[in-house]
Amino acid sequence: MMMSADERLERIERLILIQSKEALTVSEVALMLGLSESRVRHLTSEKELPYYKQGKNTYFKKSEIEHWMLKDRVPTNQEIKAQATTHVVINHPKF
Repeated sequence: MMMSADERLERIERLILIQSKEALTVSEVALMLGLSESRVRHLTSEKELPYYKQGKNTYFKKSEIEHWMLKDRVPTNQEIKAQATTHVVINHPKF
């Protein structure tokens, strides 16, 4: 489904607003992560996302969400080869 020009403009405005905020709402985190609000709520209820409660309201610290987004780094082939070489050198039996 294509977004109208007005919808795209509203999305851009919301993303710009998110950049200036430290505390985010469920809808802002959903937009930031490209997920549905229900998926964000599910991740929250499963304690997968770090969050804060203020009464019935749920808030997220933007820096913690960014950290969560980058938590499972995949090493490059070069890094894997370097680790393998180091492992072989360290654990190579001496004759």
